[in-house]
Amino acid sequence: MRKSPGGLQGLPKLLHTPIVFVCSMIIFIALLFVFPRTGFIAEGPGSTILTITTFLFGIIAGFYIYITSTDYIHVKNLIATETSGWASLFRSVTLYHPSAAAALAEVIDTYVRRTFDYEIIDYPKHTIAEYDAASAVIQALPFKKEVSSIHQVIMGELDGIALARQQLLVLGAKSLSVFSWAVLFALAGLVVASLYGLRTGALFFDIVTVLIASAVILIFLLIRDLDLYIWNERSFGFEAEASLFCAIGKLPYYPEESIARRRVHPKDPEYRVGIFTDFPRTLVRRIEIRRADGQPVISRTTRARAKRSPH
Repeated sequence: MRKSPGGLQGLPKLLHTPIVFVCSMIIFIALLFVFPRTGFIAEGPGSTILTITTFLFGIIAGFYIYITSTDYIHVKNLIATETSGWASLFRSVTLYHPSAAAALAEVIDTYVRRTFDYEIIDYPKHTIAEYDAASAVIQALPFKKEVSSIHQVIMGELDGIALARQQLLVLGAKSLSVFSWAVLFALAGLVVASLYGLRTGALFFDIVTVLIASAVILIFLLIRDLDLYIWNERSFGFEAEASLFCAIGKLPYYPEESIARRRVHPKDPEYRVGIFTDFPRTLVRRIEIRRADGQPVISRTTRARAKRSPH
């Protein structure tokens, strides 16, 4: 959830929108000195091409934003449902069969940490074993007739988590195909080329050309982030899990690569960091506990347990 498209094997650097916008402006300003000052397209045909391509680009880009944002909102809600479901399940088990709470906390912790090894669109199909382990703890609970109503609640919560995972599995694909991106790039290219081809030599027109061309880049970044479910990912890709860890008595956990790429900035007094021991040969991580200043407190393997100190 918080990793990169295609899983760990394809971790791209996070594109910081302000940096990309500034870089694109610099490039487009440089292009002003590459192309002729008074343009290279006749005003009549050029204006027609610009009008048509801008109209088509606006419609298609708007449609892409609509479908990607719809899936994004749906996925965000499903993740919130699953995360709250685990926390509620843990509380119910604590009430129903306290001796099983510790075992459940461990398997939930392992499951959630494992989800961080993949992107949101990939993790459901790669965490089946960890989910089955958590489900097995629930299935092994003894039936207590005197508190049968809580048992029903527990099974209902487990079903809700399973349903959320199944829906995430169905949505685990990018909304836009390579062809969709090709069409959008072609139209954007025609818009930018037409703007440069219709230059009049006036400073104001050059400024407008650079700003519109840079805005096109921002539109691409927005659609990309929505399509990969990484737009505003901290709120539902890190903070939701941090609250779940707290609910089961564990320190918040973050993958080292997410911190290094500035996808998350931990502000917790103490938190766990998962560090690969021999990536990509193995996905085993060692756990390092760090303070808010980023300095390590203690290091241990992924099999060790890092629990929150009693309040």
